[in-house]
Amino acid sequence: MIDVHHNFTHLHTMMASSFLAITAVFALYGAVPITAFVVVVNRPAAAVHRLASSNSDDLFVSEAWQPIQDDLDRVPIFTCANKQGNPLAYTIEMKGEKFTVPFFYCDVEDAKIELEKAAEGTGLDGIDLIPFPLGKAFKMWAQDEAVIIPSKQAIMQAGAPPDSNPIGQQVPLFACMDIMQSDEDGTGAVLPLFLDLEGANSAVASAVEIDGGDPNEFEVVSLSLQKAVQLLATVPETPAFQFMAPEKSLRYIQDYLS
Repeated sequence: MIDVHHNFTHLHTMMASSFLAITAVFALYGAVPITAFVVVVNRPAAAVHRLASSNSDDLFVSEAWQPIQDDLDRVPIFTCANKQGNPLAYTIEMKGEKFTVPFFYCDVEDAKIELEKAAEGTGLDGIDLIPFPLGKAFKMWAQDEAVIIPSKQAIMQAGAPPDSNPIGQQVPLFACMDIMQSDEDGTGAVLPLFLDLEGANSAVASAVEIDGGDPNEFEVVSLSLQKAVQLLATVPETPAFQFMAPEKSLRYIQDYLS
């Protein structure tokens, strides 16, 4: 097991500043009213999973959930919002049922494309892209109050067919089980879980550069965000995870506020 703590210093600094930036953006817009959706954009039927269940309700009232949400909330995902900061809502239909929910994008580039479409399709002034904490979005998603859309590239890298629709797909995470990093207080080790394969590959490259070895011996594997949360909540032997945002997401927030 390799500890690559020093190689994550730069990314940790960006993550910390991004966390503050998310707070700053919320302050800029005011509190984002999750239920006050102001625009409905009809979308064709898509494979959207309904996950609300007694199991998810049990999770969110358990003592295990808040620390998990706090960790997830350090990772920004993105949604289109009006100038008051209210997320736009989309009407989707599945098996004859309609749902009006916000869309949260894991890939900021995908979110930018959706922003252009929303601005053109709604005609509203002041539509913008705002970051939203992943933990809060995950809870909404699990209770059928939102859709989280993973990166199309990420789902293909995790094994989905090229023609897969990202809407309704599980959010993939990437990790190398042989690479750990020190936690924030230096007393333990955590396993970095990346929202993008590039981040995991970069961690492997850093480990090889410092400690040597054959890069082919470091296998990057994927697991879903839902599975990672379930492991943290229900399996005591699960190692601590550090959820890592893509660098392009952090840079977008920094550039937005600069």
